[in-house]
Amino acid sequence: MKQLEKILGASIILMMILSIIFLIPYSSAVITLLSVLLSGLYFYCSFLLLNNIRLRHAFKKTSYSELGFWRLLGTIFTGFVLSLVVIYSLFKFQRWPYGQQGLTISLGLLLFVIIVVLIKLKSTNNIFYKNLLVRLFIIGFFGVLFFYTSSVQLLELQYRNYPNYIEAEKRLMLDPTNDSLQKKANKERQKIDLNN
Repeated sequence: MKQLEKILGASIILMMILSIIFLIPYSSAVITLLSVLLSGLYFYCSFLLLNNIRLRHAFKKTSYSELGFWRLLGTIFTGFVLSLVVIYSLFKFQRWPYGQQGLTISLGLLLFVIIVVLIKLKSTNNIFYKNLLVRLFIIGFFGVLFFYTSSVQLLELQYRNYPNYIEAEKRLMLDPTNDSLQKKANKERQKIDLNN
């Protein structure tokens, strides 16, 4: 499962970078699918992934014998938090509503988890907490990066060759319920799709 996590994470980052440099058809759908898969991996399998339990040993009682109740509960909560950071980073990248608010909450929870892991690492010096801390910092780095990148900056980076679309989207961001602005932004987007 660690390999799957690395492949999904690297693929998401690569697709995001490529979609900013080039306008690739269906890149948004691919990024969304990969992000949902990674988020699901954290949400549903964190107790396996974070505790280095192989999938084939998931239903064996001996796999959990060395794990305490609090460590198991902690890895489940950590997976939930990592899942939120991945999903709300996706929301922010796609410029969907509530991306910033979701990142605020999920990064706050991530900070709480990092503090707990640092305390446990200091008291036990266990390799489990060192590995967990690396994972938390990597995901946290990308979450913070998206948190401090505005939707307008992402728009301007991705559509830098289409100033009319950028302007239409900026106006729509200021008044998202305006039907005429939505039509104008959609019309400019269709021009981009026809050119690619």
